[in-house]
Amino acid sequence: MVLPVLAASVFACTRGGEIGAADDSAAAGDEFANEKPSELQSPVFDADFGGAEIRILHYETASNPVLTPMNIAEEIGEVVNDAFYRRNRKVKEDLNVNFRFIEENGENLTKDKVAKSVMSGSDDYDMIVALQYECVPQVTNNLFANLTGAPYIDLERPWWPDAYIAEMTIGKGGLYFLTGDISLNFIKYMSCVYFNKQLYADYFGDPDAMYQTVLDGKWTLDKLGEISKGIYKDLNGNGEYDDGDQYAYGVIIYNLTDHFTYNAGVRATGRDGDGIPYFVMNSERTASYAEKLYGLFYENEGGRVFPPTAESTDINIPAKFAAGELLFDLGWFHVAERLRDMHTDYGIIPFPKYDESQPEYLSLAHDCVPVYCIPKTCQKTDEVSAALEAMAFETHRTAMPAYYEVALKLKYTRDSTEDAFKIIDMIHDNCTTDFAYIYNYALNGIGLIMRDLMGSKSYDFVSRYEKIEQKAQTGLDKLIETYMENAD
Repeated sequence: MVLPVLAASVFACTRGGEIGAADDSAAAGDEFANEKPSELQSPVFDADFGGAEIRILHYETASNPVLTPMNIAEEIGEVVNDAFYRRNRKVKEDLNVNFRFIEENGENLTKDKVAKSVMSGSDDYDMIVALQYECVPQVTNNLFANLTGAPYIDLERPWWPDAYIAEMTIGKGGLYFLTGDISLNFIKYMSCVYFNKQLYADYFGDPDAMYQTVLDGKWTLDKLGEISKGIYKDLNGNGEYDDGDQYAYGVIIYNLTDHFTYNAGVRATGRDGDGIPYFVMNSERTASYAEKLYGLFYENEGGRVFPPTAESTDINIPAKFAAGELLFDLGWFHVAERLRDMHTDYGIIPFPKYDESQPEYLSLAHDCVPVYCIPKTCQKTDEVSAALEAMAFETHRTAMPAYYEVALKLKYTRDSTEDAFKIIDMIHDNCTTDFAYIYNYALNGIGLIMRDLMGSKSYDFVSRYEKIEQKAQTGLDKLIETYMENAD
């Protein structure tokens, strides 16, 4: 298993490397680059674990209908559900293992369950599936098994976004977390923007021009602000700006700020030649970006700031978009599942770039994407490693195409043009993250600094940064120390 050292920290999700490297991956020696998922062969050969039980602790999904459950009881004639049911069944049969799923509330799963179990020396779980933002910072508590050199796991295979995984590590200090195609929720929480084609046509003419703007590299923060001016309409006639009116877009001062920020190419961290992260956020470009974001939130009449709640992003904003009262819905791929009953056609485009000089559109994978890890007390490392590889392989080969090609592109998307599909591929292939975003809660909140600024209705980035920098550096030093203790 090869764990790459990152010289740059922006990458394509299809395979590890920098943005733009995906198309050249075959020339760079990626032997799997041109294989279709259906042609790939399982990397777990002749493994028979004699009916061993693998206890999988995972976050609760019933309260959130867009999350794909781990434990699917039966086939119901729905393409994605059935693909994951068959995935679990095949992995169990191929490896001769059984799964016991243990579902718990995911908000503090690692802290409440895993930490107590490991610190008491109990062997309660074999595999952990937790939310990235709450799980990964717990690495300093020495809870997880080091997967460097673990049997069966091969990060060079296309179902592991190896550069994304490497962004969760420090140098060669150990590998504790996996994510990627093993979970459908990894794609569901990549950011994208929906635009109402009818509303666009009413104001600007041919809605396909929106696709061309994207393909021409001209979809920027300034372009969003320009388009949004003049869209406001006092629908309820009360003479006040309120939730009952028409806007170009709705935002919240919470998670959407993350996606504006990192999709605009703002970096919180860089890497030295040994793969050690350091802070790079305090720059003129970031300060200028903060002003642009403030303008979109508070100085453009086409923008509406909604309460900073999940209800706003998951229900109210999509409902307003579906009703034709928003030109754009800035969100995630999973929002499409909430637009099934929308009568007006919509298109899907990426978040805007900072400016036209930004090389690529980016799509942040939100900090609640699932990560997979093995508790330090686990006595079945071989069995769990094989199960992780087999689950990722089967998801990549069957379940992911079922969602991506059938559900997302055909079932949810209202546009079957070549440009529309090209842009969806672009969004998927250019996912991004940042070490400080992943480890934010161990870094004094530095990865989410734009939330604080927008929440306080300020764009004074430098002052806010200086207030949190010292404690953030202390947190970073602790993370580096933790990883270096386990370096080869």
